[in-house]
Amino acid sequence: MKRAMHALVLSIVVAACATSPSADIDFDYDTAADFTALKTFGWMPPAGNAAGDELLVKRIRSAVDTQLQAKGRTASAANPDFLIGMQLSGKTTYGSTVGAGISVGIPVGRAGRVSVGGGKSKAIENREGTLVLDFLDAKTKSLVWRATASGAVESSSTPEYQQNRINAIVAEMLSYFPPKK
Repeated sequence: MKRAMHALVLSIVVAACATSPSADIDFDYDTAADFTALKTFGWMPPAGNAAGDELLVKRIRSAVDTQLQAKGRTASAANPDFLIGMQLSGKTTYGSTVGAGISVGIPVGRAGRVSVGGGKSKAIENREGTLVLDFLDAKTKSLVWRATASGAVESSSTPEYQQNRINAIVAEMLSYFPPKK
């Protein structure tokens, strides 16, 4: 069960609708925050589902670090201006069903018929995942910016594909940071 949850969480960040190149992205921020003062960043320890998969955490951090550095921000473990926390969650839902069956009609007597048949249906399993990035003021620990990516989870894939999907989703999330006031 724990291994299945880790596999689901791993797939979360690779989240995106199979027919769409991107995940659903939402963001929010503190309108009173001075984002020009947020030059250096550090990471909070992974917690919850994020703590369960070291490779996934490394992939996400790498993508976020790269995107923030491209925006002129610098990683600083000693005295950062803001801290980054990540949350991961996932769920499985069951939608419509897929069915298959067979039926055989046997003529009986002058006008009668007997039908014999059977069928089987299976519910379609849909996996959904969410990644949340929280940016907190390092001094006050108050939330200043948040982005959420959610979508259908794609089936398992290579580590390279996973990193590319994570990079694309994080790039889309961080396209809203800093907010344009």
